[in-house]
Amino acid sequence: GGDQTEKVSVEVTLPETITLQDLAGRMKERVGDVVKFMMQQGEMLRSNDIIDADTAELIAEEFGHTVKRVSEADVEIGLEGVEDDPKDLAHRPPIVTIMGHVDHGKTSLLDALRSTDVVAGEAGGITQHIGAYQVQLKSGDKISFLDTPGHAAFSAMRAR
Repeated sequence: GGDQTEKVSVEVTLPETITLQDLAGRMKERVGDVVKFMMQQGEMLRSNDIIDADTAELIAEEFGHTVKRVSEADVEIGLEGVEDDPKDLAHRPPIVTIMGHVDHGKTSLLDALRSTDVVAGEAGGITQHIGAYQVQLKSGDKISFLDTPGHAAFSAMRAR
């Protein structure tokens, strides 16, 4: 019975800090193995504990992987771009996303803002889909709202 999979060495991109969980994922290793390794090193860490890049590099190399370090400054390279000409800019309403657990009043809050009653027409009063609404303020400006289903309904939607 050979359910042993051959170990694959991967290049692990490391930011300045990382959780053990994220490091394990990037190395394609089980987080339990990484936690166990740290215990063997005398460090009692959990999967959501944050470690620095030096420690992460030592762990990755111990597991047989190569490392590529990135700093926060590297992330911003190429973001500068060309300055926009003001005449080319278009005013767009801000977008507000309402997120939270099932039945905690997200849609009721939007109903109050829009002066409508969407909740009354929903199955069990629970949002079944993502809704987008725009409210016009007295000033004429608009705000766009996204209403999201609660966690359980959202997970079911993603599974489809």
